[in-house]
Amino acid sequence: MVITRKREEILSSPRLNGIRRRFGGVVVIGGANIDLRGRPDGEVLERHTSNPGRINAGLGGVGRNIAHTLALLNVPVTLLSAVGDDGEGIRILEETGKAGVRMEQVIISGEHPTGIYLAILDEKGEMEVAVSDMKILEEISLEYLRSKAYLIKESKIVVMDTNIPEESIEYVVDLCNKVKVPVLIEPVSMEKAKKLRKVVNGSGKCTVDYITPSKNELKSIMGMEMGDNQGLDMDIDLNIVKAAEELKGKGVKNVIITLGKRGVYVSCGRHQGGGGGGLNKEIGVEKDELNKFMAPYRGEVVDVTGAGDALVAGLIYGIYKGYSMEVAVRFGLGAAALTVSTKETVRRNLREGLLRSRIKEENNK
Repeated sequence: MVITRKREEILSSPRLNGIRRRFGGVVVIGGANIDLRGRPDGEVLERHTSNPGRINAGLGGVGRNIAHTLALLNVPVTLLSAVGDDGEGIRILEETGKAGVRMEQVIISGEHPTGIYLAILDEKGEMEVAVSDMKILEEISLEYLRSKAYLIKESKIVVMDTNIPEESIEYVVDLCNKVKVPVLIEPVSMEKAKKLRKVVNGSGKCTVDYITPSKNELKSIMGMEMGDNQGLDMDIDLNIVKAAEELKGKGVKNVIITLGKRGVYVSCGRHQGGGGGGLNKEIGVEKDELNKFMAPYRGEVVDVTGAGDALVAGLIYGIYKGYSMEVAVRFGLGAAALTVSTKETVRRNLREGLLRSRIKEENNK
């Protein structure tokens, strides 16, 4: 759906901007693209030559993947993104919409083609290298986001990836702070994580409620701000804890550091969720403050593509439902485990019941 200038003006009117909590779902802002993934048939990925193997083309994009997974988990979700006026863009709109994501606010660009993400996996299904062509996401501009301010104000939580322009990230964080809507940021990559340096600068002007960096993304975010710690070895647990605390000192309330095969490190203050008491008590988790390493859920690894996005979606699911932070993180670990056990970037048969069963199963081991 292409939104006309007149409709944009109506949607961003002060009257609608003053309305709160009509939507009450999750707004996801970020990338929507086609994923191309190649994996060798042989026992080893041979560098600097052509490898016989398999190539898969499917829907992707960090924001889109998160939104798709949330919809499968029965969370009302709207995606703010951009696709090209081409076959790939139409496929993204149609298939993601069928999954339950509200797609009517997505830009259909006449200037840029739909984004492409190309990943080469090794023989174990781990990503070796990737290249992304996301020029189209520059269209997620201040003007576009201002016209969607009413949706952000009505949402229960906003999720944003760093594929969008830096000034757009800053605008969303500032708006969320003003209207007291929690915001979660997924840094995406080391290079794109640099866009967060102005947001996370210790000035106290902005607050980020949740952030989900990898070890390297965390170092990239802090960058020159780390001073003597710039060369910090993030394979040492004490340094991971120290970096998380330093980031919290710069205005981030809850830090969830993804550690690959080791799981996550979670450093959180008091979580505002008050629901989910049944499952909280069932698995012996009732406190909200949390500072601990949490191991990944065990299981077969077929393809790690989309694991981080699934983890974020599971985490958001738990937060949205009002569970304690530890249970919310367990939902994230469970969603990631269920996703990597398939060839799909987003596991098609993922549902609330399956995710809850996976958590209970892991707890009983």
